[in-house]
Amino acid sequence: MLTQYPIRRRVGSQFFLAAFLLGTLGAMACRIIVPPWPPPPWYPPPPRPLPRPPRQPVPMEVKEHRVIIDVRRHVADITVEATFHNPNPFRIEGVYIFPVGPGAAVSSFAMRVNGRTLEADLLDADKARGIYEDIVRRLKDPALLEYAGEGLLKARVFPIEGRADVRVQLAYEVALRREGGLYRLVYPFLSAKPGGNNRIRKARIEVHVEGDLPLKNLFTPGFDTSIRRDGNRRATLTWEADNVIPDRDFTLLFSEEKGPVGIDFLSFKEGDEGYFLLVISPDSELQAEELAAKEITFVIDTSGSMMGDKIRQAKAALSFCINALNEDDRFNIIAFSTDVVAFSDHPVPAGREERDAAREFISGLRARGGTAIDRALQKALKSEPSRDRPAFTVFITDGLPTVGETDPRVILKHAGEAAGDRRIFAFGVGYDVNTRLLDGLCRGTRGTSTYVRPRENLEVALSSFYEKIAYPVMTDLELDSDGVPLRELNPPELPDLFRGGELRVTGRFTGKGSRSMVLSGRVAGVQENFRFRADLDGKRGNTFIPRMWAVSRVGYLQEQIRINGAQKELVDEIKRLGRKYGILTEYTSFLIVEDNVDRRRVEAAKRAFRQGQAAMDQRDSGALAVEGAVRAKALQRGGYGGAGAGGAALPAAKPSAPVHEVYRAAGIKDEEVASMVKAAGNKTFYLRRSTDTWVDSLIPAGTSPKIDVEIKAWSPEYFALVRDYPELSRYLRVGKRLIIVLDGRTIRIAP
Repeated sequence: MLTQYPIRRRVGSQFFLAAFLLGTLGAMACRIIVPPWPPPPWYPPPPRPLPRPPRQPVPMEVKEHRVIIDVRRHVADITVEATFHNPNPFRIEGVYIFPVGPGAAVSSFAMRVNGRTLEADLLDADKARGIYEDIVRRLKDPALLEYAGEGLLKARVFPIEGRADVRVQLAYEVALRREGGLYRLVYPFLSAKPGGNNRIRKARIEVHVEGDLPLKNLFTPGFDTSIRRDGNRRATLTWEADNVIPDRDFTLLFSEEKGPVGIDFLSFKEGDEGYFLLVISPDSELQAEELAAKEITFVIDTSGSMMGDKIRQAKAALSFCINALNEDDRFNIIAFSTDVVAFSDHPVPAGREERDAAREFISGLRARGGTAIDRALQKALKSEPSRDRPAFTVFITDGLPTVGETDPRVILKHAGEAAGDRRIFAFGVGYDVNTRLLDGLCRGTRGTSTYVRPRENLEVALSSFYEKIAYPVMTDLELDSDGVPLRELNPPELPDLFRGGELRVTGRFTGKGSRSMVLSGRVAGVQENFRFRADLDGKRGNTFIPRMWAVSRVGYLQEQIRINGAQKELVDEIKRLGRKYGILTEYTSFLIVEDNVDRRRVEAAKRAFRQGQAAMDQRDSGALAVEGAVRAKALQRGGYGGAGAGGAALPAAKPSAPVHEVYRAAGIKDEEVASMVKAAGNKTFYLRRSTDTWVDSLIPAGTSPKIDVEIKAWSPEYFALVRDYPELSRYLRVGKRLIIVLDGRTIRIAP
């Protein structure tokens, strides 16, 4: 049988480039070309004697994978170019297959080999399904099952010379479908065989979007894409990676709306449980004169510990912020060390003279003396905030309170009584800061705390922060859910919306059908209401939402533990969510430890961990406290993009020394931990190394599950099960041996 090497695409809502194989020597990983042996009689005679291929030929390598997608008037033009390398010293032949979905129009297809261009045949969906199931049986690659039943483009190429490259090009177009207020574009970037190591040396996806109306929300869950806007109707999104194993779909969600604010509500249902993602974004071209003026007070630590680079960076950042003020803004600067010195007794207009005077005030700041945090905050918060604009207080310190009131609880009490409607943003510089104090200052004010660790640049951090809050679009946000119970929201309180920013809120709900919800807030000082439709029945393609919510929820719970102490119910909830969704934290990272190890050593290491964790939970300052705060905030932010469709990797805390000892006792290397947890669709699996089996997270850790059904991989029962449970095709990519729970039944799948 001829070797086949297909490249596949799904259209409609999905686009795909993958390489598959059929060969007489048996099944190999995808993205492989295996030469037929012995050669068919119709092979042309080689120009010179060729070495006999080994029994296991070296797989075809993917050198480069580039995708360019142009979206205009809700039609996507897709161009794919891939370069493959034959590392074998002998000539091979390939049959390339490109799956395409209904509604796709193949505008051009070109495969260039040694200067020749080959044409392709289009097969209908019925023939395509048979071909795909045959490919899966031979390749033993369940990733292909997800795309069975599509139409196929098919092309044959010979010869592919030894150690030569093959460049494949494909172009086609497809009309996008709208789901509610969103357009969804999915490029199924999946080609890695379970347990395989089929890396792409260089991958790049570039998407150009041009809307008929202003583009609002642009979101690629699970992919760290850069977004560049060109006006309010055009945007370019770029994702690049080197030496990558593609294991998830590339998904773009975007919407077009008139008005200053765009709102999209996405949901996913697991039985009666509902999870949602609310995305809120402003018009990218709102003019400064259309935005709310603000009042901002900078409170800066000038104690002796700020001497050197820190005070220099802080002064440069303050000067940048003063220069960037709008003329309608009001501002003040308060410097504190042993004493408190204010630029003005109250916020002043940001006129030219006032800004010149402020820059002179900043240039005269010197680092010396102690740290009078309580007095500085009382000075900054004593005057009533403006009622006609949002009021921000930016607090910057690198140390603990040493002058005046030093009890953090009392300082927080004083600040809480005086804050009023101000938003407080705190910057902790270095490790000698009280994280509970800084987090507590921001809690409940719609502000946030940020930590600038040693070797990080304060000037960059503060300047970047100011650029984000420079132009308030909508403040005092409130959500009317039309009677739908929304719970466990992250963030718990809606923050303000700024120009160029985007709010993503995750949470849980109960209900069904479609509801009319209202987002309200102040826009340019005027109360505005924005009505939108919320679909509560969920979409199958939104499997990333529950994990996104869980990651953010764990980050929030960890922050609560740091502020209020390690209450048992909070720790237990972190462990439950961590186990179910594969979220690695200080509390959950060693849940993968198996029972067939030296239990005494492992239990002793766990006891040491718990003791160390309890001690760390009591720490207010120091490297452990700051790193814990940074990890918790990274999880909350990571929930926005860290849980991709198809099972993206989730943010994982770097293990501390006590956790490392648990791994060591169990014979697990730190770098192995992340690879022992995999997410696919809406499920999470843990590797049991003793049996090389991936186990559903619904099965309790350390237990031996009762198997209800055993199925041999690639058997007729195997394919029948996939037809009954289409979502199973995603789970089967995790590994060769699987124990999974479906409809209450525990099923073992093994070769």
